[in-house]
Amino acid sequence: MEIDGHPTQDLIEELERRGALGLQGATSGPQTDALRFLSERLGDVQGLWLFVPRETFLTGFDEPPA
Repeated sequence: MEIDGHPTQDLIEELERRGALGLQGATSGPQTDALRFLSERLGDVQGLWLFVPRETFLTGFDEPPA
């Protein structure tokens, strides 16, 4: 899966440049260790959680033919 230049990856990179932090997780939420790190780094601040499933990047345009 090639994500360089993918519109979703570009959006994520722009949000990270503006201060967003990417955390590994699943539909149940970010991993516990990631949340602990975030809490230690930022304290208790307001924010918005955005779940981006891996399938988001599967456009078919940049995938090798099956």
